[in-house]
Amino acid sequence: MTTVIDKPHAPPDTTTRSPRPLTPTRRGGAAGLALGTLAVGTSGHAVAGLLPIMSAELHTPIVLIGQLATVFALVCAVSAPVLAVATGRWERRRLLVACLTVTAAGNALAAAAPTYPVLLAGRVLTALGAAMTTAIAVGLAAATSTPARRARAMAIVLSGLTGALLIGVPGVAILAHATGYRPALWTVTALCAAAALVIAATAPRLPAPPAAGIRDRVAAATRPGVGGVLGGALLAWTSTGTVYPYLAVLLDGPTSAYLTAYGLGAATGTLTAGHLADRLGPRPVLITATATSLAALLLLPHCHHPAAAMTAVTVWGAAAWSTTPPLNARLDTLADRGTQPLLLALAGSVIYLGMGLGGLLGGAVITWAGPDRLPTTAALATAAALHLFATTGRHHRPRGGRPPRQPHEPFAPTPSWPLR
Repeated sequence: MTTVIDKPHAPPDTTTRSPRPLTPTRRGGAAGLALGTLAVGTSGHAVAGLLPIMSAELHTPIVLIGQLATVFALVCAVSAPVLAVATGRWERRRLLVACLTVTAAGNALAAAAPTYPVLLAGRVLTALGAAMTTAIAVGLAAATSTPARRARAMAIVLSGLTGALLIGVPGVAILAHATGYRPALWTVTALCAAAALVIAATAPRLPAPPAAGIRDRVAAATRPGVGGVLGGALLAWTSTGTVYPYLAVLLDGPTSAYLTAYGLGAATGTLTAGHLADRLGPRPVLITATATSLAALLLLPHCHHPAAAMTAVTVWGAAAWSTTPPLNARLDTLADRGTQPLLLALAGSVIYLGMGLGGLLGGAVITWAGPDRLPTTAALATAAALHLFATTGRHHRPRGGRPPRQPHEPFAPTPSWPLR
């Protein structure tokens, strides 16, 4: 005879439940995540279309206004790892909504700012909210995708950033020309608030990944091949930050048209690169995109006709943003289980740091040599990035002889993927 002992009923454990793959009925969540990156991307890059207007309204030199973009990028780069530790136990959707709320508050402060120092404080607050937003959104999308479609899932969320370049930033510039920069920033504030509401209603819940110690973070950054990839990313985005914030002073003609051309290229490049990285592997896509970006920058100073300049800007935008999906996927192949979130979080900080350094470099070039020297200076950084991407080995074995995780190998059962 078997005795059955009743055990107290316990609620189901949802802390390690893997999210379901993305299905047609759940794609609204992915669209909401893309709306979040659209809002953050517009917040971060809006200054590029507002330089002359903000300079005139605030009676502030245009180079100093350009440093608003630099401060934004540097605050994002520095605060992201600190905030990742501070919010490490937060559920991911709740954290994403909180980040967008802070971003909206920062934009509101910037819109209402009576002086440049208050405006600068608003940009700092905006950056604190935006620092982790894209990383968390990418992580949520990847956690709800199959391994074979992971790079494309990243590209869908990143398309919100390129959508910001294609629609958000030019739209803000057009609105600012008609009404002034303050109503334009209030519109960006409303966009961030709307994105927070949509994500709260549609995005999947995802528990926080296991906390990583300092030793784990250092080990992830020093894995073979990682330094070359991250160094190349830093140089590539320094190149972008040197030119993009100053397009309004570099090129003659309507700023919004050039910003739209760049955004169109960026959107096309990001989505195309995601598909190609899944099919061909990330390394060749990364090298090809960087080489194309170099060629476009070298041609830009010789494009004296507006149509030629528009074409060069479009190609440059496509090539520059084509590096992002294969960059993430390349780091994915260099990681083994448990280090993916750390490496990809490092990539996010490196990108922001590059944009910040590029803004400083671009401001210095304008001051000492004039805006015409911006593309050539950026091309030097891109050439160095290409060298690092091309010379980083094809295969690396991590410590202990364990081979790197293959691109389509599933992640660890616990949801440790989201960038933090």
